[in-house]
Amino acid sequence: MGKRILVIGSANVDFILRIPRFHKAGETILGEDALTAFGGKGANQAIAARRLGGAVDFLTALGDDAQGRAYRKYLVWSGFKAKYLLMEPKKPTGMALIEIAPGGANRIIVAPGANRALSPLRLKKAGQVWEGVGVLIAQLETPLETVREALDAAKRKGILTILNPAPARSLSPRILSRVDYLVPNGIEAQEIAGVKIKDEEGLSKAASELLKRGAKNVIITLGEKGTYFKNRLEEIRVDAFRVKAVDTTAAGDAFVGTLAWGLAEGRDIEDVLIHANAAGALAATRLGAQPSLPTISAVKKFLRERRKGKKG
Repeated sequence: MGKRILVIGSANVDFILRIPRFHKAGETILGEDALTAFGGKGANQAIAARRLGGAVDFLTALGDDAQGRAYRKYLVWSGFKAKYLLMEPKKPTGMALIEIAPGGANRIIVAPGANRALSPLRLKKAGQVWEGVGVLIAQLETPLETVREALDAAKRKGILTILNPAPARSLSPRILSRVDYLVPNGIEAQEIAGVKIKDEEGLSKAASELLKRGAKNVIITLGEKGTYFKNRLEEIRVDAFRVKAVDTTAAGDAFVGTLAWGLAEGRDIEDVLIHANAAGALAATRLGAQPSLPTISAVKKFLRERRKGKKG
């Protein structure tokens, strides 16, 4: 088993509705296949890494309500330590409304709720959470000051850091300089870097801008167009795996969790990116965030079949 992975981030209850198309303002349409599931970028990424066999701890805040208590029970059942699943009596459990159109494209609105209570003070009080950690994952569905504190603490302890900057917001050079792997999607990369991405040149310029501001490595996920990696020494382009997408909600989270797992295992970065693309592709073939996250056996089987298909 590789180094321990710590995920500090969000936990939401997802309300998912399949729709025939994205509708206009003021328009009412009929949806189908309503589903409620556990989600949130932090929880999704923690479970993704754990299903691959990673040693994972998860620090989050849930509302002390029926949904939060059910979610906490599920996370403990999944193998996470109860003492790091903090309960917040003054705010409801975070919620996300997810619309899924044909082909798996989605629109998501998040009400952070208790995620906003995951403060720097609570992080400091959970000091034991850092024991044995080699890789940190953070996102931006929790307070930015908490993310900053987590990145600072990780750097002081010599821990590798991954930041999934979603939802996108302005990030200072101070924050970016503490990020070993910055993993935005194409839209987030455009917003944070301030560079239009229309082609490969745009990808390179956006990544270069983020490297200039302090990130050590930039990985831009592009869905069906694959993945782009860049640091000061090399560029790597990894093609996507073609699948019939049903719901792309957790594809990015599967990618980030797999990235953390691969880095914790000490794997070569190109091999890690291929595994992460495979996990993301598999996640897009099932409805719901956490129900879609694949196991290591599923990822290995998928890669074997794709490689066999290429040889054939």
